Amino acid sequence: MSAANKLLEKWKMQKGFNLISIPSVTLTEQEADTFLDMVFDESSMIKYARIERMVKPQKNIRAIGFGSGRFLYPEGSFNESKYKKEWAHNKIQLASKKARGCVVVFDDDLEDLRGIETEAEWKMKLMGMIAKKIANELEEVAWISNTGVTPNTFAADDLRGSYMGWRYRTYYSQLTTDTYYNNAVPGGAQVLAACDGGTSGSTFDLAGKISGIDTNAPYSVEHKYHRALKLMPAKYKMQGGLKNMAFLNSDIVTMDYLEVLQQRGTELGDAVILGKAPISYLNVPIIDCPLMPTNLGTAPGYGTIGAGSYTDVLLTPKGNLIVGIQREITIETERSAADEATYVFYSIRWDLAIENTNAVVMISCLTHAC
Repeated sequence: MSAANKLLEKWKMQKGFNLISIPSVTLTEQEADTFLDMVFDESSMIKYARIERMVKPQKNIRAIGFGSGRFLYPEGSFNESKYKKEWAHNKIQLASKKARGCVVVFDDDLEDLRGIETEAEWKMKLMGMIAKKIANELEEVAWISNTGVTPNTFAADDLRGSYMGWRYRTYYSQLTTDTYYNNAVPGGAQVLAACDGGTSGSTFDLAGKISGIDTNAPYSVEHKYHRALKLMPAKYKMQGGLKNMAFLNSDIVTMDYLEVLQQRGTELGDAVILGKAPISYLNVPIIDCPLMPTNLGTAPGYGTIGAGSYTDVLLTPKGNLIVGIQREITIETERSAADEATYVFYSIRWDLAIENTNAVVMISCLTHAC
């Protein structure tokens, strides 16, 4: 029996009075892992991240390196003063906070399914519904959340105001004065503004979308993915190669890129659009993340939700983004005769981090087709 089926088998339903009552269950560590795997399978960004299982509310991760300087010297100039004696390190602390939710299952829905689906099929569907809902919520929070008032002020009952998301950590890590998010070992992220283009000395030749064709001769093409790759430090390209990295962006951004490929009429463009080749740029996969906001404003850091029509692209190695999950999951139910429904409550304890901010390049202020 598969792990998922074992989990569902535990969640037995009692039939009676033409209804199915759903019991409460506390998941063991193995069962919690199985349920979380179902959650992550429904995600895109989180699936690309590294999952750190936590058995306690806090967990420390240390990024360790030798700091600056070289190891090797000409034989004649090598002496004790050249010995590498000091380690540089950066402590990353995960501190889980609880998030809760509820799915309401109405009696009529259960009745309508009787005779159409088996109990096992219904249990799988219900678990899948809960997993998908959790995945969608966590995906958005993981990217855009921030505590405090900069760049977004979230309401007290908005989960996005309870964590420091990956976008916030990336943007602030580039500020060398920030001692919390700037990685003490290699440094902070590279952050580019796509709206900085079209003039001498600007970041890009063409401001705006991820890809564009210059309307003036020689009608050159600019893919902003290219600039991001050039700025990624070479040492991270050596660790697993370019295929170990990915561009994470809204599916709308991917479509803008494909539109320019189609206009150019190249063999590669035709293959990608027809689904005969994976979507990538210079062997770096492009991963669609539909829940990455496309309505960001200009300031600060082009990250204010609802204040404009900008979006982002993130380039980083697989596993550099971190999700800390504490394996303490309870699925509890409460019967409401008045509502003729069963309320299924669930909770999850988790946190977010980036292991190495220096291995991140972000393009902000990116426009897109509507």
